[in-house]
Amino acid sequence: MIFLIFSGAHFAWGYLGSFEENDGYRVPSSGNILSLNFAGDAQFYLGNNPTNGLTGIVAPGAYPSTLGDATHGLDVSRYNAGQYGGGGGGPGGNGTDIQDNTGLWRALSGGRLNEDQGAPYYLGGPFQRDYIAGYNYGSARTGSQVLNLLAYDENLRYSYSLDSRDFDGINPATTSDMRIEASFWTCPTDADDDIAIGVNTVGLSFRDSMDQILVDIGYTGDNFLQYRIGGSSTWQVTALNLGATGWSQINLVLDTQANSVSLAARAYSDITGTLGTDTTVFTDQLLGFNTDNVTQIEWTATDVDGFKNFFDDFDFTLMSVVPEPGSLTFLVLAWLYSMRRKRES
Repeated sequence: MIFLIFSGAHFAWGYLGSFEENDGYRVPSSGNILSLNFAGDAQFYLGNNPTNGLTGIVAPGAYPSTLGDATHGLDVSRYNAGQYGGGGGGPGGNGTDIQDNTGLWRALSGGRLNEDQGAPYYLGGPFQRDYIAGYNYGSARTGSQVLNLLAYDENLRYSYSLDSRDFDGINPATTSDMRIEASFWTCPTDADDDIAIGVNTVGLSFRDSMDQILVDIGYTGDNFLQYRIGGSSTWQVTALNLGATGWSQINLVLDTQANSVSLAARAYSDITGTLGTDTTVFTDQLLGFNTDNVTQIEWTATDVDGFKNFFDDFDFTLMSVVPEPGSLTFLVLAWLYSMRRKRES
């Protein structure tokens, strides 16, 4: 049993946040980010036409263009995504080009890395893109933007490094003995309902600083919520179906003091058009190993067929955890005894 010091609770709405411009996520309608021509970064012909010159910041559209179609943002590993804007106590500033994969977001496989292979030509179809990006969406849960995972040509795997702005000033490197409550919302596609039944298509892996997997949260091609605990290779499929026409909420608890995880969800129903009640999937499931600081989320999209896999409104609550009074008393007595032994010697 543990006791929580609620005066130590911290509430955040930051670097992931709601994926708005003020949270550090750019869509072309908010302005174009100019390429700084970093060595090694991919350069593409505008509109796939060599006579148009090159662009390094690849905004979506029919083909990579200077501005794109105004709604589809740049790949999050190409610019300072999540590192500017005033949301969640952020530093302000503006979106800017960075050397690829040197920010909070890194493309590990697929996604932007697949697109870059053909540079300076874009080899994919005009609307078949591979990346993770902000997207201006009229049905965003809040605000006007969401995060979208697109993997038309091949699977993708990206890593996001949690920042103190996510945790309201608490350094993720100091979270090895905390209770972290995470909440986020998702709206999947229904385009792959018939071809990926029961097969995982999208997943979020919550990892510690030792790269240990605490829990994976995802959904199948037909949008049933899934999970894996403690690095298991087998997805567990729940009965919760996450509707494609509304937003479903995922609630997760990572207890790095007790080395346990808990999961609950509220699923939107496409049939009734309503958000379901909070349903507990599992509570205080022991991981079987000692967890370290929670520092990253790995995102995957596998066998995705369809335009949208949306996420919105990430919220983190952190609470310090201390032993129960009996255990605390024992620790104090042990300390006093050791001090007495030192004086006597």
